[in-house]
Amino acid sequence: MKAAHFLSALLLTWGSTMTAALATPEIASGDGIVNGGVRTCLSRTDAFVGTLEVTVERGRIDRTGYFGDGSFRILCYPNPYGQASQSLVVIFAAHEDSFDVANSFVQIAVDQIADQ
Repeated sequence: MKAAHFLSALLLTWGSTMTAALATPEIASGDGIVNGGVRTCLSRTDAFVGTLEVTVERGRIDRTGYFGDGSFRILCYPNPYGQASQSLVVIFAAHEDSFDVANSFVQIAVDQIADQ
């Protein structure tokens, strides 16, 4: 009888673990042109993420932030498709269960950082 309880508990634990493993975040991305170099892009990115009141990790060409229910990464590159005086901002956002939240964040970030 103890073996049956142990097996049941094991199967329940395994089932809940598999369900959690199957849950994937919703991810959105976007990009835009910045009329300025990578430093300008990073400066605009820093101004934007400074309004979010979240902890941000700063890399050489990127900024990564974490919310309680998601995260984002903003990257700044020299624009390979445009003029030498332009840079390209690429934004990824993930949310635990809502693509709309991730996509809205990306759209707001692009609007704040890129030139329209």
